[in-house]
Amino acid sequence: MENNVTLSVKKDLPAVDADRAKKFNEEIKPVIEGITGVDVSVTSKLGAGDPYSTIANLVSIKADGPVELAHKEGEVWLVDFWATWCPPCQAPMAHNQAMLEKREKDWAGKVRIIGISIDQTKEAVVTHCESKKWMSIEHYHRATSDCSKVYGVSGVPHVMLIDKNGKIAFMGHPANRKDLEADLDTLSKGETISGEGCAPENAAADLETGKEEAIPEGFKESDSAAISAEVAELAKVFEELIKNEALTSETASFPRAFCVLVLQ
Repeated sequence: MENNVTLSVKKDLPAVDADRAKKFNEEIKPVIEGITGVDVSVTSKLGAGDPYSTIANLVSIKADGPVELAHKEGEVWLVDFWATWCPPCQAPMAHNQAMLEKREKDWAGKVRIIGISIDQTKEAVVTHCESKKWMSIEHYHRATSDCSKVYGVSGVPHVMLIDKNGKIAFMGHPANRKDLEADLDTLSKGETISGEGCAPENAAADLETGKEEAIPEGFKESDSAAISAEVAELAKVFEELIKNEALTSETASFPRAFCVLVLQ
């Protein structure tokens, strides 16, 4: 029997909470030091509602050398993290091209659609985009940029909408937006968009008041003392089973069985 207890604390906070994340990590370090089975990862990442941070060390598919993507006041951006080998990325990228072909004249100087590929090589992106005729989009290869880490891109496709003031208006899967063309028009007017993945309207107020997220539907606050007692009782059952020599001998060649107790 292996009686392992693991404590896992993971949370990605918005960039405005960077000081909170730092303070927590500093204060928790002496508490967990020397204890096995404890994994604590509290970080702050850029997300919806945060100001866009310039992405550096990209490579344009039309030129060599590192490139920086610095936002200009008044511009609205759609930034699409994608890959040529990613099947779900193809339809959104084709839609990006179609939007630009349709709105080329009235979006000129106002709206930019930018593709950032996470492919292994720039050449793969060039070949793919030329064959698909997706050349109206501003394409870049991620190269040595740390943009995926900065913006928490763990999978593709992953889209960001940047408003005229350089604030991230939306971050997430493009399928979560029903009409990206309408979103870009709305942001171009200086208006806001709402819904899943968008900047919360009262984020600043919630931060100041220390308001916590509501308990999700279907969950209830747990009695940790009662749960600890239940776990202790269950551990006694395993201890008794281990003492049974006939049983342990008979089951020595059996596949392992796992009893996993999760407290969330």
